[in-house]
Amino acid sequence: MTADTALSPSPGRLPGRFERRLLAVRVCLLVPAAALALVAPPAFAAHPLQTEDTGTQGAGNVELENGLSRARFDATTLTTYQPQVSVGLATTVDAIVQPSLVWLHARPQSAVSGRGDTNVDGKWRFRGSDPWSFAVRAGVLAPTSTHGLGLPHGQWSEHALLVATWDDAPTTVHANLGVTRVPHASGARSTIGHVSAALMQALNERLVLTVDGEVDQDPDASRKSRPGSLLAGAIWTARPGLDLDVGYQRSFSAQPVNSQWMAGLTYRFSL
Repeated sequence: MTADTALSPSPGRLPGRFERRLLAVRVCLLVPAAALALVAPPAFAAHPLQTEDTGTQGAGNVELENGLSRARFDATTLTTYQPQVSVGLATTVDAIVQPSLVWLHARPQSAVSGRGDTNVDGKWRFRGSDPWSFAVRAGVLAPTSTHGLGLPHGQWSEHALLVATWDDAPTTVHANLGVTRVPHASGARSTIGHVSAALMQALNERLVLTVDGEVDQDPDASRKSRPGSLLAGAIWTARPGLDLDVGYQRSFSAQPVNSQWMAGLTYRFSL
C-alpha cells in the first residue's frame, strides 16, 4: 500500500494491497444449489487475503487492484473478476469502489454471465501506535447485478468491519470482527457475523507468504454450523508499486464445500 505514514504498509512490504473480503453479501438466486454458497465475503484485503489490514493509501494516492477468482461448488463453477479502486482522501481515510463481473456455469445448465454487485466503502484508521493500529471499514453493497447474479434489485446490504493489525517486521498479523445486514428478499439470515485472522511473513523485500482463516455465521438461518475457510498464498513485488499474487482457498463446514483459486495484480500511483 502506498501511504505517507509509517502505519501504512509501503509497496515493498506488507500487505501490498487493499482488497479485504470484508463482509458484504452476494446472493446468487439463479442456481438454487449455489444460492447460499454464494453468500460470501467479497474481496477486500491484501490480495489474496480475506482479512483486512489497517493500512491506508495516504492523501492523493491511488491503488488499483485486479482480483480474479475461480471457485467450484459441486457441479457449479463461479468465476469472478473484482477490480477495486482505493483513493486516499487524507492520511488515514480512504474511499473505495469495488464493482464485479461474474461468470456462472452449473452443469447441465447453460452458463450465464454479467455484472455483479458493487461495494462502496470508506476506511478510517482511527488509532496507531507501533506495533498496533486499528481501523474501521464500512459501507454498502449496491444491487448493480444483471441476470440475478447478486442482490435482488432495489435491495441494499450494509456491512461494517473492525480491523486490528500488529506489525513487527518481518511478521504481521491482522484480525477482523464484522457484521453484514442482508435484505430479507435474499432469502438468507438477516444479520451475518464474521471473524478472521491472517499471518503475513516477509521472506525478503519482494516475497511475502500468507495464511488466512475465517469463520462466519451460516447464511441459512435453519442451520447451526459455522462455515469458514483456510487460505494460503504469496505476494511478489515485481517493482515498487506493482504486486502480483496467487492463492488457494478451501472451505470447511460449508454447504456445499468449495475450493477456490485466486490471482491478482495491484498497481499504486499518485495523482
